[in-house]
Amino acid sequence: MTASTTQPIDQRTAFFGDAVDRLLTVDMSARGLIGMLYNAARERNQDKSLSLSAAQIFHDALSGPNQRTAILSTGLPIRGWFDPALAETDGPAGIATLARALVVAYGAVPIVVCEELMVPLHEACCRAAGLVCTTLENIRRAEASPDAVKGRFIPTVVVLGFPTDIDAARRRARELIDDLKPAVLLSSERQGANEKGVYHYGLGEANISSAMAKVELLFEEATRRRIPTIGVGDGGNELGMGSIKDAVHKYVPYGKECRCPCKSGMAPDLKVDLLVAATVSNWGTWGIEACIAALSAKPNALHSCEIEELVLNACVAGGAIDGVTAYVNRDVDGVSFEAQLSLLRLLREIVTAHAAPKKAGSHK
Repeated sequence: MTASTTQPIDQRTAFFGDAVDRLLTVDMSARGLIGMLYNAARERNQDKSLSLSAAQIFHDALSGPNQRTAILSTGLPIRGWFDPALAETDGPAGIATLARALVVAYGAVPIVVCEELMVPLHEACCRAAGLVCTTLENIRRAEASPDAVKGRFIPTVVVLGFPTDIDAARRRARELIDDLKPAVLLSSERQGANEKGVYHYGLGEANISSAMAKVELLFEEATRRRIPTIGVGDGGNELGMGSIKDAVHKYVPYGKECRCPCKSGMAPDLKVDLLVAATVSNWGTWGIEACIAALSAKPNALHSCEIEELVLNACVAGGAIDGVTAYVNRDVDGVSFEAQLSLLRLLREIVTAHAAPKKAGSHK
């Protein structure tokens, strides 16, 4: 599987994708890092918009009548040595709204995979995004029920805990792919293991491996079966950044040599079909939502500022922290809540402008 599209993208939509990418890679910290990661990921993607390419993968895979399931993975123990259940606001919130986008645009059934201890947090975020949290068994029972009312749509999502033990994770990966036959797998803001199997924080320290769900094995199984895989990240240590490992080694502090005893760097080993780099991982999933809205002609697939506030409120109420400051608040990666909403408003303006019919002979 490659990140190439099955349908050609017209020039106007290509420009739209570029505008989305530019907005979501504004270097808020002025470190220069996101530009390096984005350029490397874009070069690997044949100089095409990353957000639009990811949305096209979802669009191609989920538009047909026989494919409804996508696996979305996020969450990580942000201070694993303190509490393996402690999550951050970057990741869970973005995955919840992306799950909503797949439901709105395609009637899909998103399956969110995370650490077992983080299931309640992710369910709270998905409910805040407007989705009904349920189980696979309940969905199948309801669909087969003679009492089912045709045409009464229910926007469902399933949140599943995934094993931290390697052998159990390998078995579970095969079982899930066999059972779900997913159309796409996406990971956002999950630390990826390096070549020695070590997970790292953004400043090169090792995370607690025993607390990490071994989601890489799920992606490896998908790759073997030629199911498309997407990674979203912002710092170089996320699952999928192995796709641009040379750039991580070159540009990211501790990318090549970390600060833990393994000394093998924090660059993850796993490659994905398409890597989306954004200033904040949540923004990367927003960009995919925006492009799904354009491709599906359903502008509402990109969530509103009101929904974002509800989701972040739920995320914080569940105990998630800002991954930079470690305070329990609605900031994400050190970017204020107000700035988050401002950026989302700008993104919605881009979607609205693209959705508006263009008058013949007008340059506006």
